[in-house]
Amino acid sequence: MRLIGGLLVLLGLHFLSPALAQGAEEYFARCQRLYQRGALDSAQATCELALTSDPEHRPSLLLLARIHLERGDLAQVEGYLERLGDEPEAQLLRARLLLQKGQAAEVLRLSLPPGPEANLLQAMALEALRQYEEALRLAQGLPSTPEARLLLSRLHLALGRPQEGLTFLGSTLVERLERGRLLFLSGKPQEAIPILEGLLPELSTQPGLQGQALSLLALAYLGQGQLAQGQAALKQLSALENLPARFLAQAWPWLLVFLAFLLLVLLGESRIEPLRTLEVVEDPLPGPGSLYLTLLGTLLLALLLAAFLGKTLFANALALITPYQKELILPSFYLFYGLLLFASLLLQRPFRKRLPALLGPWSSWIEGFWVGPALVLLLFLYGWIREPLGLGTLPLNLLAFLGLALMEPFFRGLVPMVLKERYRDLSPYLTALLFAVAVPGPTFLLLLLGAGLLWAKERAEGTLGLALGWVVAGVILALFPAAWLRSF
Repeated sequence: MRLIGGLLVLLGLHFLSPALAQGAEEYFARCQRLYQRGALDSAQATCELALTSDPEHRPSLLLLARIHLERGDLAQVEGYLERLGDEPEAQLLRARLLLQKGQAAEVLRLSLPPGPEANLLQAMALEALRQYEEALRLAQGLPSTPEARLLLSRLHLALGRPQEGLTFLGSTLVERLERGRLLFLSGKPQEAIPILEGLLPELSTQPGLQGQALSLLALAYLGQGQLAQGQAALKQLSALENLPARFLAQAWPWLLVFLAFLLLVLLGESRIEPLRTLEVVEDPLPGPGSLYLTLLGTLLLALLLAAFLGKTLFANALALITPYQKELILPSFYLFYGLLLFASLLLQRPFRKRLPALLGPWSSWIEGFWVGPALVLLLFLYGWIREPLGLGTLPLNLLAFLGLALMEPFFRGLVPMVLKERYRDLSPYLTALLFAVAVPGPTFLLLLLGAGLLWAKERAEGTLGLALGWVVAGVILALFPAAWLRSF
């Protein structure tokens, strides 16, 4: 009897297995249709029913991993990929998972099955590693899918060719948003605004994309001087994002250094003893107040000139804070700022009289030939740590370095002289902090450079060698290929 019972069980399993497999296939086919329509919730539920029928149904496992990947549920994706093992399509999904986790270098080490999707993922990994030229070579032969077209447009923008990026874009929702972005960044806000406005109703169910569209609209309107429309876009954006938190995420290094500067100033002021007798000093130094007013005036004038340049080149007065555009405007801003600060030394009599002492002996120019390479080395070392910390860097452009060279007599010459008169031993710290506060840019890098250059100024006995050092550093960097500069 036991033998007969065992045979009946085997026969039941034989007939039941195809039925279960057929049920899993039906659920999977329905899941695929739902996924293609974009109904991710329904697709996930249907695929899970397929796994109920057959827990090892590999097509359902793959599709579920893809659904969770699109949603950003990375832990769930890892669980499904472990069950799939080294299946070729699972390797492709594993590459997408690594890209989302920010581990682009690991993607290039994976053994991906040859094909268009593998090439696409490798190109995306190269893009994340800022190897844009190699990524573009790999991406140019890809089939024209929305993902590939978006990648090509991003790569052309990264290489400074936004107009070429426009030629690849299609008509999907995300591509139309990218078209509006590229039109705005290439200096055509009047063409970009209607596209972005028209997209807003369609993006109501996708807050991430809607936030991007509203950010672009706010910049476009405000850069055109249309304040009412710009404020309306910002009001809508504030309903989607925490704008103060977004500002603090960018500005916290500057705020921290500014607070340290204020605290040191208060400490220095508290240590000043009231005068008991009036001392008449012939040819007194200007006070810190004159210094700060000069800085504020020249900074505002340099910002106005940069806004005018942005309006002329890109029809955007806010080009200085607009992605892509700021890379072209910022070097000119540094040059304007440096020229104005140097001009302030020439035009104001109390400053002009001290200019020879600020520059130091003419023989000190030779110091620039070690200061320049030292600056390049410091920028390179900073480049190794800034990426993981999310910090910015200086524009590696000769114009910017010329501007920084012209700032040296003011920041490393006049500033320490004036502050030492009032704050004594706190002067070196205040000088380094003021440079990081008063010059827009990567605050921590400017603080480091300010401290190092102050030490070099004491060694060189003047600022002439430091100014030449900036020029030497700019010339050295101008000789490097663009791909090398991305390491800085």
